[in-house]
Amino acid sequence: MKTVLCNGCFDLFHYGHLLHLQAARNMGDRLVVSITADAHVNKKGRPVIPAHERAAIVGALKCVDEAIIVTGMLDALQRVRPDIVAKGRDYKNLDAADRRFCEDNNIEMRFTQTPKFSSTEILNEARRRITV
Repeated sequence: MKTVLCNGCFDLFHYGHLLHLQAARNMGDRLVVSITADAHVNKKGRPVIPAHERAAIVGALKCVDEAIIVTGMLDALQRVRPDIVAKGRDYKNLDAADRRFCEDNNIEMRFTQTPKFSSTEILNEARRRITV
């Protein structure tokens, strides 16, 4: 049984997130999604949605077997010990410690080919519409 791990903020869950998670699920038998804890999201003014709510939303998806809250990718890798890490095609670079952990533990990295969407752009567009 192959376990796939996806990691991210998943703030303002949108269609791009859904497509990415569905594609990741198709890479293995079990999909675990690690949600970045509020204090560890490195975007100004984010997250908008608290981690426990983001985890509940993601965990309710049919394609997701488990959602956990983590401090970051290395925490997720150490806790889940997946066979595969699925990243979006725009996230080609892993932190050196994360990459080393994957190499040392024979964790394969794969990339989904789904379209790029951005929660930040969605938020910015909503703000523009409100101020018009």
